[in-house]
Amino acid sequence: MDSLRVVIGIPTFKRPAGLKRLLDSIVLQQADFNPIVLIADNEGDNGAGLAVAEKLKAEGYKLELHAIAVNERGISQVRNALMQYAFDTLSSTYLAMIDDDEWVEPQWIAQLVEVQKQTGADIVGGSVAPEFEGERPDWAQGLHIYYQSDSHSSGATELVQGTTNVLLHRSVVDNYPHERFDPFYSVVGGGDKEYFTRLKRKGATFAFAHLAQSHELFGASRMTKAWALERAFRIGAGDIRIIQKSKPSLFTWIKEILKLAVAIMLSLASMLLYILKPHKHMKAKLKLYRQFGKLSAFQGKQRSVYSKIHGN
Repeated sequence: MDSLRVVIGIPTFKRPAGLKRLLDSIVLQQADFNPIVLIADNEGDNGAGLAVAEKLKAEGYKLELHAIAVNERGISQVRNALMQYAFDTLSSTYLAMIDDDEWVEPQWIAQLVEVQKQTGADIVGGSVAPEFEGERPDWAQGLHIYYQSDSHSSGATELVQGTTNVLLHRSVVDNYPHERFDPFYSVVGGGDKEYFTRLKRKGATFAFAHLAQSHELFGASRMTKAWALERAFRIGAGDIRIIQKSKPSLFTWIKEILKLAVAIMLSLASMLLYILKPHKHMKAKLKLYRQFGKLSAFQGKQRSVYSKIHGN
């Protein structure tokens, strides 16, 4: 198994402390292969992530460690750079992606690879557990904004929606050589879901590995109602943009407009019904803001969502 080439790709931007915490957890992986670590720093040639990598290598980091600068700003550009370097330069079989505000359990990478082998899926997602700085507000209880999955089993699934914890088999570049993350979404967000949806339309398959667990840190700046509502708005806008790219029929648009109208009415009713129950009231409000995001995308409007860096 030592010949198996598994690359762990980390996009990073101005989070040296978070990156160091993640790298410390990666070196503790329990697998019958030695993963290769690849950092892509979107600060460019003088980025803090590159400095972290150089320091760890000088201290004798136990895994093979590569670090590259990505000077063109944008998360899609960074993800594409990770794919190019992992599959072309390093000739890897697998590329796992994990964000620099996360850390992973010791069985994480082994479980992702094991489920891929069992299912033959092109893309395998893992579970992400939220970790909060300080006490979690009552209104945040159980919200999908923070709790991304409640699945307790592994196997084939319809779609993996994000790159917060994901494994790509090299079949995604062999079978779909012209498909990459769209740079447009570097500004508005949602590029990971759009990329995976596009691959699904072309025949790609997906699976979920519930034991491949990571932890995502939510600091004070992301534990606000304003942040949660903005994220819901962005998700809704992204959903419509994905539909727009698929060249939908008139019937599809009519169906989406009817769904949107019903969702707005149900959200408003639920907000009134649960006005004294903070988390249920907020859940309804998030659904409403998701519809507002859809309306914004219908009108061709967009918001920049990556202007502020959360955490360090």
